[in-house]
Amino acid sequence: MALRLKELMASWLLYNVALAGPTLFGPVINMAAQIAGQPLSHDRSKYFVLLIITDGVLTDLQETKNALVRASDLPLSILIVGVGGADFTQMEILDADNGLRLVSSIDRVATRDIIQFVPMREVHSKH
Repeated sequence: MALRLKELMASWLLYNVALAGPTLFGPVINMAAQIAGQPLSHDRSKYFVLLIITDGVLTDLQETKNALVRASDLPLSILIVGVGGADFTQMEILDADNGLRLVSSIDRVATRDIIQFVPMREVHSKH
C-alpha cells in the first residue's frame, strides 16, 4: 500500500507542476557554488550535482554565464533538462559541447564545462 501511495504522489508531481517565468539560473547556480565551495572537513571526496528543470528561455544569460565560469573550478556539475517546446538555443550555448568554453563578462574563461543540457523532447522521440 505504501508503494502505491508513492506512485500516486510521483504521478501527481509529474503532471501537476506548473513552471513559470522569469527563468533565472544565476542565483541558483551561485547558491550551489557556495555550497560546493565550502571547506571540506575530514571527507575530501565530495562532489555536487545540481539538477535544473526548465521550460523557458533564460532572462539572465550573462549572469548565468558569470556564475558558471566562477563555479567551473568547484566539485560541481549541472544537469539542465529542458521540457516542452521552447527554444533552448541558450541552453546549448551554456553546454559547451561544441568545444567553446564559456567566457564571463570580465573575460575569464571557464576552467571546464560543468553543464550538460538534455532536451526531453529528443529523449522522448528516441523511445
